[in-house]
Amino acid sequence: MINAPVITIIGNSEPRNITSKTGQNKTIYSQKASLETEQMRIQIDVEIDGPNMAYRVGESFEWDVTADIQPGQYGRPELARKKTLRPRSADSKLAAIGSATK
Repeated sequence: MINAPVITIIGNSEPRNITSKTGQNKTIYSQKASLETEQMRIQIDVEIDGPNMAYRVGESFEWDVTADIQPGQYGRPELARKKTLRPRSADSKLAAIGSATK
């Protein structure tokens, strides 16, 4: 993927409790990650299905943003809560290493 944001997992899975709109308590699991583009680098939470589905710390992915666009309220495009992460290809890893050494 060209110019896809790179997400690197930087923390272990952590639970947090939320209250749904029906008033039920629900546990959500997420991991801290770094999202990096050419213009910025920020820390985000990546939601996961459970602690047994956690990504390895240090693992990097490309975020397929176009797969996560969905229609929102009033027809506005919104991003899905769960991110579509694709394993980084060998070419993009080598390009990142090459640009870091220049």
